[in-house]
Amino acid sequence: MGTVNKNKEFYLNCVDALKTTDYQVIISLGNSYHHFKNLPDNIQVYESVDQMAVLSISDAFITHCGMNSASEGLYFEVPLILFPQTPEQGAMANRVEELGAGFKLKSIGKEEILRAINEVLNNPLYKENAVRISKSFKSCGGAKEARFF
Repeated sequence: MGTVNKNKEFYLNCVDALKTTDYQVIISLGNSYHHFKNLPDNIQVYESVDQMAVLSISDAFITHCGMNSASEGLYFEVPLILFPQTPEQGAMANRVEELGAGFKLKSIGKEEILRAINEVLNNPLYKENAVRISKSFKSCGGAKEARFF
């Protein structure tokens, strides 16, 4: 979310919430990445990452719910923690939540962030629904089926 969300408080709360966990955390912050110093060993901050590569090994994904990011996360069977920033992203977040593949953050508080992550990681229904959606993406035929005649 680093290239979209410039809310430093949100990122500080993520770091604070996750610093004592066993979770390996990757945060992409855009050009604000250099503002974060003395991070715990389990948290790495980058200007940018290869999102597809990271998602291919992820267990959860905090996302602003843009169509590309949400679709990529679900394609890789990753349950989403939903943090929409625009009306379009809100619609996407609502649909993912409705399908049971994501959990919407109620606030940016560190307790809420950790609660959402733990809910998605500990409730197998989120993963099962992400897998179901991924299978539907992979069976639809892709660009070849989408072309017009």
